[in-house]
Amino acid sequence: MSEVRAKFERLASTDIPVMIRGEAGTGKEILARFIHKRYPGEETPLHKVTPAGRNGWRRSATFVSLPGRSVRGRPEKNIDGATGCIGTLFFDEVADLNAASQRILCQLLQDGWPAPLASPNCVSPLFRVICSTRRDLEQEMKVGQFNRELFYSIHIVTLYLPPLRARSEDIPPLARYFWQSYQDEFESSTPEPSSAFLAALQEHDWPGNIRELAQVMKRYVLMGSEQTAIEELKRDGHHYPALSASAGCGISLKSLAREEARQLERRVIFNTLRETQWNRRKTARALNISYRSLLYKIKEAGLPPKRTDVHREKPN
Repeated sequence: MSEVRAKFERLASTDIPVMIRGEAGTGKEILARFIHKRYPGEETPLHKVTPAGRNGWRRSATFVSLPGRSVRGRPEKNIDGATGCIGTLFFDEVADLNAASQRILCQLLQDGWPAPLASPNCVSPLFRVICSTRRDLEQEMKVGQFNRELFYSIHIVTLYLPPLRARSEDIPPLARYFWQSYQDEFESSTPEPSSAFLAALQEHDWPGNIRELAQVMKRYVLMGSEQTAIEELKRDGHHYPALSASAGCGISLKSLAREEARQLERRVIFNTLRETQWNRRKTARALNISYRSLLYKIKEAGLPPKRTDVHREKPN
């Protein structure tokens, strides 16, 4: 990770296109957002593009419109309305772009900032492209599945994110980051993870990378018990050393763990509601969250609001 950090520091304040490569769940989007924060900056939007569907990506489908500006009689959608600047385009899995979208992106990179549309409020164009992939783009380029010009346009600087199993020293700070993030989200009072708990987490090879770690820490914040978190992992087939009795009990990365975390949260809330005989105030106390947060999470998870429906509800 020292090489990644060194490259990040040298390129973050420039507008150079960046390619981020690594396994699924290694934190590519998180790194992209850190780069965006440095340049073009938080005052500009980051537009995440997930290339899906036969229609692919079009420039006009991505950006926010600028009031009062038009091109050829039609509202222009290529500039952010608040700052007049285009911000960052983040292509999540650029290999999924279809051929037409690849050509459009390649042309955009070659043309640079669309000067005729630039806002007079913008001293200099704030425009950057960041791409990520877990695929072998070199091989896809050889077989004609990826545009050769685009490949070389986005490979000016490449950051390789190693899997979490290869950087166990990053697990404690990441775990603390997730703990703090979920503390704030759920208004929880779960204690900071102990050194024994963090050491136990470092023993795992993390096939799900950062996404899996985020789930573990969310479970810990919801349940308030380090031992319970470890036992849950054991039931999932993971092997961790047991925590001693002295171990203690009781970042946004939401986009990286969205679906998995949602299912885990639903199951935890459902089981706790069932154990408290659907007493929502007791459930809120058991989960160390506010009553209001619990009501919101029950609704968000699609759980029945009343006990009379418990016998029909089956968690996913």
